[in-house]
Amino acid sequence: MTGSRDEALARLVRQGVISAKQAMAVSEALQHGPPPARARWAEVAGYVGGGLLLGGALSLAATSWAQLSRIAHVVILLAVTAALLAAGMALVGARPRERGTTARSRSGSVSMTLASATAALATAEIAAGHTPAVAGAVGLLVTALCYALTRAAPLVPACAFFAALTTGSLASELTGGFVLSAGLSLVGLGVAWTALVLTGVIEQRALGLGLGAAIALFGGQQGVGYEPTMVWAYMMTAAVAVACLLLYRRERIWVLLAAGVGGCTLAILEAIWHWTGGAVGGSAIVMIAGGVLVAASVLGIRWHHTAHPTHAKGREDPAPRP
Repeated sequence: MTGSRDEALARLVRQGVISAKQAMAVSEALQHGPPPARARWAEVAGYVGGGLLLGGALSLAATSWAQLSRIAHVVILLAVTAALLAAGMALVGARPRERGTTARSRSGSVSMTLASATAALATAEIAAGHTPAVAGAVGLLVTALCYALTRAAPLVPACAFFAALTTGSLASELTGGFVLSAGLSLVGLGVAWTALVLTGVIEQRALGLGLGAAIALFGGQQGVGYEPTMVWAYMMTAAVAVACLLLYRRERIWVLLAAGVGGCTLAILEAIWHWTGGAVGGSAIVMIAGGVLVAASVLGIRWHHTAHPTHAKGREDPAPRP
């Protein structure tokens, strides 16, 4: 099959239909075509198998967890973690150069993501005190190491979750549960996460920037509902939203625009509600939200046209033919 294809391409080159460079490009594209259907079925089977393994552990926890000792809990969770990590390594270890691009890598990364969850649960059973922070740190360590190996997208949200859990819990514990400290730490984490994306440490740019914006906005909202920190909450949210809009002008990734518009709308509504002591009715809130969204839409369209100007009217006519 390959020989007849190469002969046909060589014949087309001799006839002058295509160039030798084009023939080489066509040959490479055909060699790296879509994987056979059985590879897709194998990938799906890997996802289902990992889900069943985790589901079995959860089912065991729901039915007989209370009757088992803490040592038994730890042994079960560590065994599941080891099995998931072994499966993930078996899938991605054979072809490390194809990180994040093949069905093997994707399936392996899902198994590793599940393993990070069970590792965190096992740590929570072992640790006494500081449980969320310690468990989150172990989950973050597992996902970070696995991402360094595979560079696969499924590990990125898990890594962001464990990073936020560790950072927020640790800040809250160190400050005696002061809600603003957790919010500030999460905003800082969002900024640091975004820096990792912009420098290429995290390769999934759109996904990574969206997660960084979400973490920072979540941190900004931590003080909402508490009178002493209410002003700080919507001010931090507004600052994060403006930063997302400014970054959107450079990156042109829609999640930044969505985060910026949503954050600005939320901050303005919270500020108005706070300033008026909750006297503004629901209809007025809806009207204000609509006005903010329309203004943000106009601004976004103007920015888009500034970055991608159309010179249909100002195009120079081609030089006249002699």
